[in-house]
Amino acid sequence: MRPLLATGLCLAAMTLAPLARAQEGNDAPTAADDDPDAPPQRARRVVRSRMFTAADDRAERARMRTPAGRRRAPGDPEILELPNMPDAYFYRAGVGGRSRVFVYLHARNADPRESCRQFSQVVTRFGWLLCPVGPGVGADGRRQWNNNPILARQYTTTAVNALFHRFPRRTRVTDNVLMGFSEGAFVALQTGLNESLMFPRWVIFAAHDRYLATEGDALAAARRQVRKIYFITGQNDEIVEHTRRAAAQLRRDRVGRLEMRILPGVGHQLPPDFVGTVRTALRWVTRAP
Repeated sequence: MRPLLATGLCLAAMTLAPLARAQEGNDAPTAADDDPDAPPQRARRVVRSRMFTAADDRAERARMRTPAGRRRAPGDPEILELPNMPDAYFYRAGVGGRSRVFVYLHARNADPRESCRQFSQVVTRFGWLLCPVGPGVGADGRRQWNNNPILARQYTTTAVNALFHRFPRRTRVTDNVLMGFSEGAFVALQTGLNESLMFPRWVIFAAHDRYLATEGDALAAARRQVRKIYFITGQNDEIVEHTRRAAAQLRRDRVGRLEMRILPGVGHQLPPDFVGTVRTALRWVTRAP
């Protein structure tokens, strides 16, 4: 397992470190890495961030004890308190009985609350929505995963287990769905490969072949346990060819059944027809087997 994690961290450093941008959806690898004749890229402003600390954790606990912290506007997510890491957001399933948990890992420089709210339009018709929050805190409060798939995996599995502990008769810890966009796609793929029993079904927005490190024990487990993978990337996204390569690699490695959708006229962003596109993906990945 250690070689896999080391490979993932090296890939993250090479692929994502230069890519921080001010807005969510602008953190893809550039075409210049593959085409030496490509026009020079415009310089990008690097957004500095700091790590979530124990002081941040204490501040979250204190705020939750205040009336303002307990107050929740209509449509806002509920808060799942997690020890020594940022609290996660969640929405309850709109269906009865025990349901899958759909985990969304946000992009770089994202507002996790707003991202969670956006996905709640679709996901709650299928099950629970859980949105962990990355450890990187920007000056404007936006969050990122700091290219760290190890922490992302820890935060994600801890959040799923905490939700199950709180709602043991309505949630589950296996056969759930993992989603991620851009930097969130990187950490989602790494988490899905290493936690394929918890997450045998994936929906990945803007996947990249450099996000994959399929080797050793993780690959063997993924071959046995991953059921379905759905890739969504814009036709005008400069990483679209990398998405195709990632799909080819997973098919070659016999990791799950894979469906890929390339959206015409769309760049590096979540789908403009968000509800319809995501609903189609979720229906496909949750359909048996």
